[in-house]
Amino acid sequence: MVINLEALLTGIFGVGGGVHWFFQGFRELKSSRTIQNIPTSRIMTGAIGTNVEIKGKIISPSNRLLSAPISRQACVFYSIEIQRLVKSKDHSYWKKVDQIYSNEELSVDDGSGAIARVFIDGAEIQRRGRVEKFQIRSNEFLSMPEPLHSVLKQNEDKLREFKLKNSSWLFSQKYRFVEWCFVPEELVYVLGYAEPGIRPFKRNKLKFTQFLQAKKMIEQDTQLQSRFDQNQDGILDAGELERGAQIVGVGLQTEPVPIQEKEDVRPIKMIFKKRKGFTFLISNIKEKDLVKKLSMKATFKVWGGSILAIATVAYLIHVSI
Repeated sequence: MVINLEALLTGIFGVGGGVHWFFQGFRELKSSRTIQNIPTSRIMTGAIGTNVEIKGKIISPSNRLLSAPISRQACVFYSIEIQRLVKSKDHSYWKKVDQIYSNEELSVDDGSGAIARVFIDGAEIQRRGRVEKFQIRSNEFLSMPEPLHSVLKQNEDKLREFKLKNSSWLFSQKYRFVEWCFVPEELVYVLGYAEPGIRPFKRNKLKFTQFLQAKKMIEQDTQLQSRFDQNQDGILDAGELERGAQIVGVGLQTEPVPIQEKEDVRPIKMIFKKRKGFTFLISNIKEKDLVKKLSMKATFKVWGGSILAIATVAYLIHVSI
């Protein structure tokens, strides 16, 4: 069996791309089911130390707003995704090479009396809304708008692949900068592992009275029951109830010292960060629409990846005969 080099490279990329799509689709399907299964919690009263879903408005301490470098829009947070135009024999596409954020975190307020701090790095962002784009060749970087050039310069140490250096005309490449923003009071949905946003005093051993109080709270609260129903079978068994009572009970007997902004008297009750094994999602899309979008993408990738991989293998067999 002899396969020429072009067919072999096509096969490698085809099978590799198909397998990548297949497993990516399964991850997105898992995310959509997680969103459906976890009810929305209040920041002040939600459980800590597990997957939590919150919904609230983005806030800016003392109304300190930023100016986005491309659109010049006043915002709380912006992102610049850097893409390079990649050309091949049959087609061309924009490849993401880097991304920078205006700051590391967002603050979310759901009106419950506490705030959530959300660290962006590693989160999957699903959003709708205004997107601004700017294109330029690498031999013309010095002529790009000053605000964008300044932001790229300030973030040089964070850029892994992109270099803000003028190239010669002969070796120039085309780049695209894609900007999106989150504005004050914008409603966002966050799903992820919630860490405590408070410094607790030294915890004493959980008292039996607090354990019973916490157990009773869970038995009377359907949201807490759903939160600690680990296998999502709709029934809170004895082990799940005991684990939940331990977590809630410790929270009941711990007096916290809030970590907070000087200008804000509300405590930061939850902190969201990327944590291995847990879905971490930030979105300004309604939950129903988000689930539909993720499910459609996941189905397309699972089936599309399978078909691509199988078709590529069939092609290799055909050309080798």
